[in-house]
Formats: sequence, C-alpha cells, structure tokens
Amino acid sequence: MRRRLLTLASALVLTACAGLDTRLPDISAPDLAAETMLQETEALRQIESNAATLLNVGWPVMIANAELCPKIRPAIGVKTHTLKSYPKRLRSAAGRVLGADDTPRIFQIADGSPAAMAGFKLGDVILDDAGEPANIEDDWDEVLADNVVNIRRGDETLAITVEGVSACDYKLRLSGSTAINAYADGRNITLTAGMMEFVESDQELALIIGHELGHNTMGHIRKVIGNYIVSLGGTRYTRPFESEADYVGLYYMVRAGYSPEGVEDFWRRLAKVAPKNISRAKTHPAFPYRFLRLAATRAEIEAKQAAGDPIYPNFITDASKSES
Repeated sequence: MRRRLLTLASALVLTACAGLDTRLPDISAPDLAAETMLQETEALRQIESNAATLLNVGWPVMIANAELCPKIRPAIGVKTHTLKSYPKRLRSAAGRVLGADDTPRIFQIADGSPAAMAGFKLGDVILDDAGEPANIEDDWDEVLADNVVNIRRGDETLAITVEGVSACDYKLRLSGSTAINAYADGRNITLTAGMMEFVESDQELALIIGHELGHNTMGHIRKVIGNYIVSLGGTRYTRPFESEADYVGLYYMVRAGYSPEGVEDFWRRLAKVAPKNISRAKTHPAFPYRFLRLAATRAEIEAKQAAGDPIYPNFITDASKSES
C-alpha cells in the first residue's frame, strides 16, 4: 500500500510541474554547434594566454631564487601539454584549437629562456634516449644529461644543443576555478583562472607566485599539518605562515627583477571584492594587516637596495634562536 501511495505521489508531482507561458524562439542545430565551437575556441585561447603569462612571469621567479629553494632541477623554460591537461569536455576542442594530442608537446616557451634562445618551437616533441616522447616534467636530468636534446618536429628528428639552468623544482599550474585564489602543496604552485583575471600586472602576478613559492620553500604545508594535529584543529596557527609567505614572497619577487613599488595595494583591491576579510582573520591574516606588513617589507627591501646590500630575507639563525 505504501509503495502504491509513493508511486501515485510521484506521478502527481510530475504532472503538476509548471510549464512555460511563452513560446521561445527555435534554435537550429547548426547554429548551436557553431556557437559552441566559438565559445570553446575562445575559452581555450584564454587558457593558452593564461599559461603563457604564468610561465613568462613565473620563470624569472623560479630561476632567480634557486639558491633559496630546497628542491631544484635543471630547466630550459618550456611547458608541455597533452589532451589530459584539459577538462574532459574540452579535450576534443583542445585538439582542434591547440593541437593537443596524447603525446607531450611543447605548449609554451618562456621569453629569454634557454629553450627560446636555442630555437625550440611550439609543438615540438622532446624525445628520450630511446627516441620515445619524454615526460619532461619528471625526466629532465636524463634528457639534459649532455646538453643535447633530441626533438621530433613534424616528420624530422633534430638534435638541439641547449644548456639548462637551475630552477626551483615546483611546477606552475593553472586551475579552471573562477575563485580568486592560489595555493601550494609542496610540489606545485597553482593559480586559478579567477586569480589570473584579477591581477592587473606582471608585478602582482609575481607577488602571488612568490607568496606560494614561499609556502613551499619554508615547508609550511608540513608545519601547518603538524600544528593542526597538535592544536586539535586550531586554524589560528596557520596565520603566521601566511605572513611569512607574504614576507619571503616579496623578496622572491624582487630578486626576480620585479619592482616592489606600491605592490601592497593588491590587498586594497582584493578587499573591494572580498570585504569580509577586512576584519576576519581565520586561517589567513586580515587584509589591513597584510597590506601594512607588505608595505613594511617593501621598505625593508628598498633600504637594502639603497645600501647595496644583498637582497635576502632576514632569516632567524640558530644563534639568534638560542639568544631569544
């Protein structure tokens, strides 16, 4: 009896669903297909543009701070892609628009990098010693062992002489999220599409990359997890690490050649779109604190520049720890 009542109730709900009161214009299948293709193309071109910007801004940060990174690797300034680099629903379009397939191909080349100077081109396939496509995200030590990189370009196989440089061993990645955000996990530095849209200059983007690099170099992920466990879930213990990432991140940005002038204004702009963080400080410091701390760090760096001093963060030494 109960089952019959549920079936009857479901039928009544379905028959009672409201309908439209207007007659919508018809859309032809060809028009829909054409508009879908147009939007996919524009979306992928934006991804391509964001990837180029991220690599070109991040490359100087990664090589200028290699001596301060606990993890380094040889690099020549390229980013590869395959179809799996894209969301499933965009993979067909990525093949059509960006030439992606199942083989890792060079997708971006950093301006002024060893790859750019040596003559690498977009679409090149980097080969391993066996003549197979190499996963350069993991195999650079082997590929660059003799400073000669074999590539496949169309139907040709070429040997290109190139000397890699030391770079921080953290991959720069894009997320399709529209949230204004960036994060580090100890291996990668990820920026969202929302953050790429929000930043107004290479300087601001370098600031964000520097901040996330700071999380990785200072071991914050491990420390945050440890503090969270010891404090039984206390999120306030993450805030000092955010402040430290702001601090060392600005140094990383300046060491890469970016000007620190007015860079703290980023937090005033962000406050306009996320005003609750003006007074809220849960896992991250409140925006006014971050603005003032960054301004103070900028003044510290500018004083060192004026004095001709090396541009290094003021690390706490073991001696000073024991004295305090």
